[in-house]
Amino acid sequence: MSRPVTLRAVPNTAASLELPREAEPLSQPPARPIPPAASESKVRYAIQALLSLTALLLLSPVLLLVGLAVKLSSPGPLFYCGVRVGKNQQLYTMYKFRTLREGSERQIGGRLLSAQDDFYTSIGKFLKRSKLDEVPQLINVLRGEMNFAGPRPLRPVFLERYLDEINKYADRFRVAPGMTGLAQVRGGYFTSPQNKLRYDRLYIEHRTLFLDAQLVGLTALKVLNRWITLGAFLLVLLLFVSFIPSGMMADLYIQMFGAKVNPLHGVIAFGALWMILRHAPRDRISLYRTPLNLPIAAFLLLSLASAFLSDSPVQAIRGATYYLITGFIVMLAVINGTFTRRFVRSAIGAVALISVAISAMGLLELLVSDYIAADSPLRAEYGLVPGAISSTLGSPIALATYLLLGVPCVLCCLSRAHTREIRDFWVASTTICLVGILLTRHPAGLITLSLIASAYLWRHLSVRWAFATLVVLAPFAYLSVVTALPQGSITWESILCGQATEACRALVELPTRELLLGLGPRTLGELVPPGSPATDAVLLQANGNLRLLLENGILGWGAMLWILGAAVVSLYRTQKTMPDPGLRATLWAVLFSVLGFLVAMQSFDPFDNIAIQLLFWGLLGIGIGTEVRLGERPSDYRIALKLGQD
Repeated sequence: MSRPVTLRAVPNTAASLELPREAEPLSQPPARPIPPAASESKVRYAIQALLSLTALLLLSPVLLLVGLAVKLSSPGPLFYCGVRVGKNQQLYTMYKFRTLREGSERQIGGRLLSAQDDFYTSIGKFLKRSKLDEVPQLINVLRGEMNFAGPRPLRPVFLERYLDEINKYADRFRVAPGMTGLAQVRGGYFTSPQNKLRYDRLYIEHRTLFLDAQLVGLTALKVLNRWITLGAFLLVLLLFVSFIPSGMMADLYIQMFGAKVNPLHGVIAFGALWMILRHAPRDRISLYRTPLNLPIAAFLLLSLASAFLSDSPVQAIRGATYYLITGFIVMLAVINGTFTRRFVRSAIGAVALISVAISAMGLLELLVSDYIAADSPLRAEYGLVPGAISSTLGSPIALATYLLLGVPCVLCCLSRAHTREIRDFWVASTTICLVGILLTRHPAGLITLSLIASAYLWRHLSVRWAFATLVVLAPFAYLSVVTALPQGSITWESILCGQATEACRALVELPTRELLLGLGPRTLGELVPPGSPATDAVLLQANGNLRLLLENGILGWGAMLWILGAAVVSLYRTQKTMPDPGLRATLWAVLFSVLGFLVAMQSFDPFDNIAIQLLFWGLLGIGIGTEVRLGERPSDYRIALKLGQD
């Protein structure tokens, strides 16, 4: 165990490191009776020293990046070197990354920082909130001046006052201070010194290595709760399901209780529910009233009724749960979680960047496919199509739909760009996404892209931008339509059911119950509709409308259209009264994404693609959440449900 730093060594150390001295007198604490120190174990120090050294080595890349960010974000030294009162009231030097502007200590003086203080550097609050500023304290642990767990270090300027005002305050100095402690886990930064002393004395009384491990683990969980937000969770999940090969997704299904189950759906449900519950007070759970609550409830009730009447009820119940988990819970988690303007900006930006990455990957795939033989197993395994791109989403229309959902977000970021550099970046990103959709060669995608891009640019940039975009995209859309419809015939069956016209005509031959409620949610692979072609053929050609009509019936299909229609109407009404131009642009982006999803339902089944599901319902949650949480009429969306005590 190293000796405490003497008063004479403190200014020398600070000067050698070019660190600021604290604006408090560096005088020896007054002579008072000091309670006997608690016994220290050499095993405890050996374990802590080994862990500290290991952590410093493993975190060295992070420390390097943080140090670089500190130096570039504000003038001043890299580290903050603060004098603290340690074991037996001896002074020592504590190291932290600097989070305050240079000279802030002199302005703060002999008081604690308050929530209203604005002394932080541009990244200071982030370092403080994420606890990255305290990582250099591992050096103090390695030197034996601190422990992983214990009472938090005290500034000398508070010592005499607390010793006079708080009974038995000297007891907290019987052990070395800690990087975390019971007062930090059960309390917080603004907990009163009296209450912190109660926690500190309780810790010293029951101090063991196991308790230390518990406190370190709880602190790590507390920090992770600040890091792992709903947006970060959904972003990582969206990246995973977007880039995983489509064939591998099918391999994730397992047989359980007579139904096919995908463990990934459980991860989505658990993560979304956890994000809601962890921000809720302990005594109640609350849900906001939204314009979509009623149509969603109607769809779920109709799905359950269809499942109970189905010839394959277990699989049908799993199918109803699929819509709940991959769609509605994701949307409700976004709306009812921590919802701020910053979250909205970050989420829209993240979706835009993922769309650019997916499009760039598709372009790369197109280049690679030119060098792979047509009969190569690689081409078949990864779905490489000569002259067109599908990326890892499995098909050109799936990629086109994904990008149709993301392009409005890219355009939103472009319309909000305030500097030339940022504008140039988003112009390049928009170009990549547009080229990606063009190379999918899908008529519905190209037509929708032409309309959405032109309308959004006309609404948020200028008529000139909108006209130029329409002139460029319209010929491609026209050629794709002419190629896809050589006979030039459009019938009600092709509009409603896409290519599965035979199965569409068979709808009128279904019994009344199955016509109204369907075969059961997500059972088309298990059951064959009467009078329709083979199941595999129906699955291959069925679009979103046909699959909903066959599985959920006319009532379930109507309820889903009610959800999407209510979203369009609600978003359009809200944007007219939204004073914030950035939020208004976001509402338009989500509105156009919903319209793109509706168009995609005419060409294929977007509900069957987990990546599109997460992206669409997450975006819809952002749009409806902006209306409910940040709109001009929050009283219209008061809490709809409370579970627990007030």
